[in-house]
Amino acid sequence: MPLSAPVRESLVLVVDDQPGNVQLLGQILSGAGYEVMPATSGEQALARAQARRPDLVLLDMLMPGIDGFEVCRRLKLDAQLVEVPVVFLTAATEREFLVRAFELGAVDYITKPFVPEELLARVRTHINLKRAKEHLRLIAREREDVTAIVAHDLKNPISNIRFAAQMLRRPGLGAERQASLIDDIVSCCDEAIEFVQRFLQRRATIERVRSLELAAVALAPLIDRAIARQQAAAEARGVQVMRSGVELSAQADAAALRNVLQNLLSNAIRYAPRDSLIEVHLDADRPGYARVFVMDRGPGIAETERTKLFQRFARIAQTSTDADETLSTGLGLAIAKDDIEQMGGYLWFEPRPGGGSVFAFELLLA
Repeated sequence: MPLSAPVRESLVLVVDDQPGNVQLLGQILSGAGYEVMPATSGEQALARAQARRPDLVLLDMLMPGIDGFEVCRRLKLDAQLVEVPVVFLTAATEREFLVRAFELGAVDYITKPFVPEELLARVRTHINLKRAKEHLRLIAREREDVTAIVAHDLKNPISNIRFAAQMLRRPGLGAERQASLIDDIVSCCDEAIEFVQRFLQRRATIERVRSLELAAVALAPLIDRAIARQQAAAEARGVQVMRSGVELSAQADAAALRNVLQNLLSNAIRYAPRDSLIEVHLDADRPGYARVFVMDRGPGIAETERTKLFQRFARIAQTSTDADETLSTGLGLAIAKDDIEQMGGYLWFEPRPGGGSVFAFELLLA
């Protein structure tokens, strides 16, 4: 029966120049449910740790060639391995070296000859501590992501409200156009309130801000609504937006897909030159998939910048006509790609023949 079995199988790198010690440690750890990666030299230990990151290292202190101290020093210089806990194996006569071991980053030591129960207790403790640190880092990263997503997704409706309000200040607007802009403002406010309500209903540190539920979604009406929502911004830029192609339905989450379209249209409008046309084209040229292309005549994306596309917080070097571009987080495309992939689709960029950009995505036909 295994002693102190771990919650899940963890990888322990065992380093000792005595094969008998490696074998004994391996038997104890394997019997307790741990996976063991053996090494009988410092060189071998470093190579194996770099090839496959262990959860913990049991490291002999004095070995020929690269000794345990040098192995520990090099592990702590490696960004991928710096957080791996190192526990030294030391004979009673070597305990005067412990201060040096701790200075190099070791977290504990075990004296030879060791008691199996003590060995397993120390291994389990340090692996659990490592996992706890990783979990805390994950929570902190998720909090940052949630904050960025909330800020970004609220920016779109607020920007549309601003554009509509600016349009209302123009002299000579007819009553029908004024009513249309007021409807846009109310709709954008409703959209922002709906987002806040959905967010508050979820535990942001555990669940995604959006919980996607797939259903058949008619794409043409959704695109038309997204274009209408961006109409004030397009007019302010002197840009036209139109839909073309066939009417299709896809498997999607309507709210998430609406946000994707708003992001792509907002970017296209921001970078499109005055008096140009942005086209949103629908087709089913790939069997089984509905495809949507958002095509502009803006400056395009330089080939050297394309590797940054869809990376969170990566800024692309472009000439923008947007006075508020300094507020951009570079997050919209990353969120859009993530949402499309969660819906079982794919989002990509391609240069537009004749100049400009094409951002396209495909989803399974409903």
